[in-house]
Amino acid sequence: AVRLDPGGARAIGFDPAKPGMACSVAAALSMWEWNVVQPAALRHFGSRVATFEHFGTYNCRPIAGSTHLSQHSYARAINIAGFVLADGRRITVARDWRGEDEKAAFLREVRDGACGLFSTTLSPDYNAAHHDHLHLDEQPRGGWRACR
Repeated sequence: AVRLDPGGARAIGFDPAKPGMACSVAAALSMWEWNVVQPAALRHFGSRVATFEHFGTYNCRPIAGSTHLSQHSYARAINIAGFVLADGRRITVARDWRGEDEKAAFLREVRDGACGLFSTTLSPDYNAAHHDHLHLDEQPRGGWRACR
């Protein structure tokens, strides 16, 4: 696993800090930050994202209701719970997903943008288990893929 710190071309930090993840997830997260998250934050809020709030990356466990190991078991997934803007505003999936305001529009835009960069992107639109986060993972070729 690698650990991403802000610096150089990466500006967004993590809370909790320094999550370990597979290289493929780190690369996709960086592309998501540069090409999707920051442009969307500037468009919707006029402020950049300073922090990804997350529920973790590595967790050796099966997919809920299954005997198959989750991509978290290989550090090939991260669960993004929210975003803290440079001006201090906070957007969370649990609180802001539903609705028609700028926060909900931002969350849907970054979810949709993640679909082109990650193998699997799951949101509250997928099922109740994802009511409070965006699950982003990088499966090996030929694995299950979804964008919901």
